[in-house]
Amino acid sequence: MILEPVKPQVLAVRVIPKVDAQLASRFKLAPHHRAIGMITCTSDDALYASLDEGTKWAPVDVVYAKSFYAGANHASGPFSGEIIGIFAGAEEESVVTALRGTLEYLERKAWFYSADARNRLVFFPHVISSLGTYLSASAGVAPGTPMAYLIAPPIEAILGLDAALKAAEVEMKVFYPPPSETNFSGGLLVGSLDEVQAAARSFQEAVLDLASNPHRLTPDPKVEELARTFGKTAAKADPTLPYRLHESGLELHSKPDTHTHLFDNRSLVHKSHPVIRFRGKLDLLQAQVIDAAVEAGRAGWSDLASDLDDVLKYLRGLMSSEVTGRPVPELAIAGFTAEELHRISHHTTQFLNVGWVLPDATMGPALSRLNLLRAACRDVELAALDTFEGSDHLSAANRDALLHGFNRLSNALYVLVCKAVSRLKS
Repeated sequence: MILEPVKPQVLAVRVIPKVDAQLASRFKLAPHHRAIGMITCTSDDALYASLDEGTKWAPVDVVYAKSFYAGANHASGPFSGEIIGIFAGAEEESVVTALRGTLEYLERKAWFYSADARNRLVFFPHVISSLGTYLSASAGVAPGTPMAYLIAPPIEAILGLDAALKAAEVEMKVFYPPPSETNFSGGLLVGSLDEVQAAARSFQEAVLDLASNPHRLTPDPKVEELARTFGKTAAKADPTLPYRLHESGLELHSKPDTHTHLFDNRSLVHKSHPVIRFRGKLDLLQAQVIDAAVEAGRAGWSDLASDLDDVLKYLRGLMSSEVTGRPVPELAIAGFTAEELHRISHHTTQFLNVGWVLPDATMGPALSRLNLLRAACRDVELAALDTFEGSDHLSAANRDALLHGFNRLSNALYVLVCKAVSRLKS
């Protein structure tokens, strides 16, 4: 499918806390380089961009990064892939942190895309809004410089680079002539963020144009007009391109079926994006709250049904805050604050005359629904941790409040389970 992400696969990750002196000398490590971290991957350019991200997470250097000839499909072993990258740092902790940043960037942002419906032609129209120390050194620019990292098969890359250079005020700092080790080509272009985004859009348009009609001899007027469309001086977005990919800033005529809205038409992400997965889990949790409330009503537990309505309102408030950026609401269930619910959940014998609860089938459908809801809340809490820790999607205050809120909501749902058990005993 056109513009379907082709995600890289990490094959092996290892850290050597204290590298042997002879090996260190072969890699020409600096005296302070005592620890190294290694990673192999199925996509070389995706890893090069992600290694640069790693240098922004910790004080490390990329001391070795090399593509393997013929690519991942002809690798020397099952964990070789297409590239090996090596960080070096003074401490093991720094190297581990840099690898974590690299892994997160590979998962969230550094993707090739398909240019044809059969996924045979892939390309890398990647925008880095602020360079780390690795790629900035490769390009001879200062860290923090925006870059368009543009890679494609040879003829597509040449057409795309020509379109990109004509469309925006950018400078090509590095050119990768064909063939590279993996038989691709491309370049590293720098400029202002608006300009490198315009360059990447033009590169993408040229690659997609060739993919749709590779045998046309005369240029497509639309491609030839890209410079005027985007404007070298203003680099303004084309008003006829209403959709924008959130990760790369690339603009599209129509929304791909594989993508959905992070916020609006200008922030499309793939449906497998971690935030979209989290929202799906949060949506399912709300449906489970409603189902539990219905069952509580059937059992005649109107107060529990009312408590679950408080839970539902809180979850809807969390979803609204995640999407809009508004402050996360305060948790209040059955008239109790989050901290009060936390205290009650740890002293259920004192407050509810119920010890540790192990629900079973004899307790009936209403309590079974409550217990299922409690377990599901734990699952969504873990999804929130995976999605938002280390992410800039939420403000730090909202992220901390959301994660804390889910932790306390788990306490609240356990209190409701104990409340239902207490009722059965009476």
